[in-house]
Amino acid sequence: MNLQTFGDMAQTFALRRQGTTLKQQMDLLTRELSSGRAADLSRHLAGNLLRFSQIEHDFVILSSHRTAAREAAVDTRTMQTALGQVQTLSVSLAGNAITVGSAAGGVRVDTLAAEARSILGSMIGALNSSVAGRTLFSGTQTDRVPLAPLGTLLDDLRLAVQGADSPDAVRAALDVFFDTPGGDFETTIYRGGTTDLSPYELGAGESVALTIRGDDPVLRGQMKQVALAALSDDPGVLLSEADRRNLVFGAGTALLAQQPGMTALRANLGFAEARIEQSASRISAEITSLQTARNDLVSADAFETAGNLQQVQFQLETLYTLTARAARLSLVNFLS
Repeated sequence: MNLQTFGDMAQTFALRRQGTTLKQQMDLLTRELSSGRAADLSRHLAGNLLRFSQIEHDFVILSSHRTAAREAAVDTRTMQTALGQVQTLSVSLAGNAITVGSAAGGVRVDTLAAEARSILGSMIGALNSSVAGRTLFSGTQTDRVPLAPLGTLLDDLRLAVQGADSPDAVRAALDVFFDTPGGDFETTIYRGGTTDLSPYELGAGESVALTIRGDDPVLRGQMKQVALAALSDDPGVLLSEADRRNLVFGAGTALLAQQPGMTALRANLGFAEARIEQSASRISAEITSLQTARNDLVSADAFETAGNLQQVQFQLETLYTLTARAARLSLVNFLS
């Protein structure tokens, strides 16, 4: 009978290789037991990774929609705050302007004009607001503020009304300045884009477009009337005190008349906020469902893993014992 034998070196290598294999198995089983996830997903799913790949693909898409919903929520909230500030300031100024214009001996025109200039600057600041370096009322030109500084606007307006000798002449000059297509407002004051941002894609056929820009007619109207009050004490206009009060009164009346437009603008934005919130809730629920499905696929059975780990540990201990005994063998011990 032929006996196949191994040399000492070959036996050492064989034992070492087997020990390495068992250690690797133990490390893998330990990771599975601690994480609760299968370390070798292909083996765990018997090579059928199609369902897992689909879940991962859907998760990536939903994550992008969740990011878009979060950005849209922040943007709409910031825009709503800015529009609320514009409306609050204009209503406040309107009340004071009507009082100044209708009651002699009330607040001085120059005092009201100074207040109007301050409010006009605050309006510009609100509409120039940004989030994470992106301006919100500039359309596609999110890298630049939509409106020129207050000083630039006032300088241009003073040139526009220079020499006007009646309240109607001042109003007509500001109508041309603010409302003429390609006029001074559009070429020197509004510096944002003329196209709207692409809608935020929220999945399930839902999208939200934020299309309010700094050149919106409603916002132009608010700024124009505040600018009229701001220019009411300007020495460049040739008006009597009564005409200046008339100019202020007309600005206040117009500001109040325009409030439904501001309310509608904010209401439409509020509707977008509600849709974004609903979409965010839906996206969150879908992501939770996908996470549950993914966990069901990749989860390792704790009891089975613990049993396999105990078995591998026993095999490794047995191997160590055999290795130690083999190391003590010698020809003297064999012959004795």
